[in-house]
Amino acid sequence: MHRKLELFINHRYTDIFVIILILVSITLLVLETILDELKLYHYCLWCLIVNDVITILFIIELSIRYITFRKKKRFFKSYWIDILAVLPILRPFRILRVLRLLRIFRMGLLLNRRISSVSALFREGLNEYLIVFLIIVMLVLSGAIGIRILEGNNKDFGTFDQSFWWSILSMIAGEPIYGTPETMAGKVITLVIMLGGLTLFAVFTGVVSAVMVQKLRGGIEVKEMELDELRNHVIICGWNRSASMIIEEIQTDKEYRHKPIVLIAEFNEDPPLPYEHINKALLYIVKEDYTQIDVLKRVRVDMADIAILLPDKTKPRSDQDRDARTVLAALIIEKLNKNIFTCVELLNRDNETHLQMAGVEEVIVGDEYAGNIIAAAAKNFGIITVLNELFTSKYGNQFFKLAIPETWIGKTALELFIWLKKNYNALLLSIERPGDSHRTEVKVNPSNDYVFREDDKIIIVARQRVTLT
Repeated sequence: MHRKLELFINHRYTDIFVIILILVSITLLVLETILDELKLYHYCLWCLIVNDVITILFIIELSIRYITFRKKKRFFKSYWIDILAVLPILRPFRILRVLRLLRIFRMGLLLNRRISSVSALFREGLNEYLIVFLIIVMLVLSGAIGIRILEGNNKDFGTFDQSFWWSILSMIAGEPIYGTPETMAGKVITLVIMLGGLTLFAVFTGVVSAVMVQKLRGGIEVKEMELDELRNHVIICGWNRSASMIIEEIQTDKEYRHKPIVLIAEFNEDPPLPYEHINKALLYIVKEDYTQIDVLKRVRVDMADIAILLPDKTKPRSDQDRDARTVLAALIIEKLNKNIFTCVELLNRDNETHLQMAGVEEVIVGDEYAGNIIAAAAKNFGIITVLNELFTSKYGNQFFKLAIPETWIGKTALELFIWLKKNYNALLLSIERPGDSHRTEVKVNPSNDYVFREDDKIIIVARQRVTLT
């Protein structure tokens, strides 16, 4: 139940729903002020009721997040602004309505997490741009609504339109424009608006300059992130020359391109990655030791879908030490998450037994495969062209693994072969079935009369993923 709540509250559709609620809430707040000004109290009451319903939904959302948070103290540290934003449901004072505008920051956080397909230049400072823009919006609206409520008897702030333009122009000019407040609270709001305008102008100038310098320099600044927000992600432990190709290949695949990727290794500086070919918004680099339990817990290995372990070459170690670290990390990962799919590269196959006992699904010995491929290429001219196509999702055919549905249980491999070729121009390559001692039996190029059973899986070659019906 706890995991289901965690997946629900962090689902992208939940984020979209929350963003829509925030936009509706802010719109209703402005509309409520205008209707109150026009003395349309009946409609104003409806705005209050709808906004209260939205606030109740936010309280429910925050309650679920509190339940799913592992560290309760960190919840209050992360969501104190959102807690303040739901206080207006008590409504002891009209001015507390302005607190609803604090939800703008939540919207910015959600947008920053979900927006990935933006221009490279804008993406360099996406978080900073969003923060500056949303603070400006919040200052302008809170200043306009606050001064309208506090200075309602002042002719300079008789309408929301006057208050709105006063807030914008005062922030830009750094002094009160088109009106001077009479109450002490109004003067405080004026001071906040002026100081906010001066500060934001300096911050915006600094952000633009920093982004331009960073872009011209061609480097990348590894961004901080709230690791508690990661779900269904890919974790890569260790670094070698194949790591960059793995990241690029994962992000090329349509099925996996939207998954966040966490790269963990003991880097002294940023790793050399092909940033022009990868989505940096979904790549997170953790410069720590991946054999430490607290590090793996911090990157939410318990919520990850895939773990890839590579022989790490960030530090000068022997091959035996590299394999030992890989095995240790794999054992910890399997202990922390029984449902994760783990793929491990070893330098020596003698260490494979430990991984099989731990439940690691795939073990690869890179040097062995390289040697076998070279030998096969020497004996069969042109085979490399075939492998180049099959081992990448960038173009052409590739491998897909599918589970056999109930409708195909009892049917033969020949029937499926003909059906795949006729409907998808795909080829049946092999069949997997559970064997004894938790081992998997693999039948490559199965016989025509092979009969499918429950829990069978197949590997096919096709241009796109196939749906068995």
